[in-house]
Amino acid sequence: MAPRKTKSARGSNLKNQTKSTPTASNQDENTKPILTATMANPNPPYQIDPDGDIILFTPKASLIDITKGNVPGNYARFQVSSKHLVLASAYFKGMLKNGWAEGDALSKKGFVEIPVNGCKPDILLIILNLIHGRLRQIPLTLSLPQLSDIAVVTDFFQCHEVVEVFAGIWIKALESLVPSSFSQDMKIWMMISFVFKSPDIFKRTTKIAMQQATGPFDTSTLPIPKSVKDLIDEAREKCLEKFELLIIEHISRLLSGPVRCVESCDAARLGISLGKMMRMKISCSLNTSHSSESGCAPSVTVDIRGSSPDFICSTIKEWKTNLRCSRRDTCPNELNPFGDDGKRRAERIFSSLNGLALSL
Repeated sequence: MAPRKTKSARGSNLKNQTKSTPTASNQDENTKPILTATMANPNPPYQIDPDGDIILFTPKASLIDITKGNVPGNYARFQVSSKHLVLASAYFKGMLKNGWAEGDALSKKGFVEIPVNGCKPDILLIILNLIHGRLRQIPLTLSLPQLSDIAVVTDFFQCHEVVEVFAGIWIKALESLVPSSFSQDMKIWMMISFVFKSPDIFKRTTKIAMQQATGPFDTSTLPIPKSVKDLIDEAREKCLEKFELLIIEHISRLLSGPVRCVESCDAARLGISLGKMMRMKISCSLNTSHSSESGCAPSVTVDIRGSSPDFICSTIKEWKTNLRCSRRDTCPNELNPFGDDGKRRAERIFSSLNGLALSL
């Protein structure tokens, strides 16, 4: 049946009920729907289900064809079935079945209108068509922004099962766009792969984040769990700590270790290494307050937390100087000052950043 007409008094009654009865939206007023009175609007809603008992509306101008029944003003409205919503979405099941005002109003009045804040009408239409089994209305291709929006809404509504088959089709069509460098698009793909359980893309994107981030991983408000962020940050930080130790060993060896070539050559290499680190914005401090039986034993501290593991590893492997020693043929400093062993250690440290496995 079509939405039944109500008197204006009905709106005030629902408003009063909202004040005294907790609503699902009280959990987060900025993002979750809230109960509202029936809106006085002469335009019929877009009928996902002509017999539906709920109107969902978005507080944004419609992005879809208004000739098909959408309100050509401030709202796009959709007539839907509460039974379909409850069956497909844990979010709506909680709202309509667990004593919230929206569910109470539906039980008492047989009809309710609910806003869906922050959801674009075209994205909501796709989700609602999927929930109601209107599969011929579903596009087979999407843009990356559209797929990102659908992943966000799917995660919010908790309706993964009804979306996942088409999500696989959309992801396959766009998979060539998965970036190989750290970027906002990489974060979007990480979120998409997590929501729709795409383990290969999730592993690739988390690997990029571990290797190329220059600071704590910022999810940019995307629905990426804190547990994922924490694992990425932990792996990156442990890797940088190992690189710091490798650099400290190199500087300490030049400062107080056995002479590798001659003192003048070693001293020149030390100065060049410290200068290179400064240009790379790597913080290095020396503390000579400690002493031993053999004399001063400088303590070296290095801080590379503002760098990416990828940058540090590449720098260590390619570390070269333009200084030429008079003992060129036999000078060990002519080669990479970290030596072959240091380069191999750097590669092993870096290769430990291999991304996260997605538990299906």
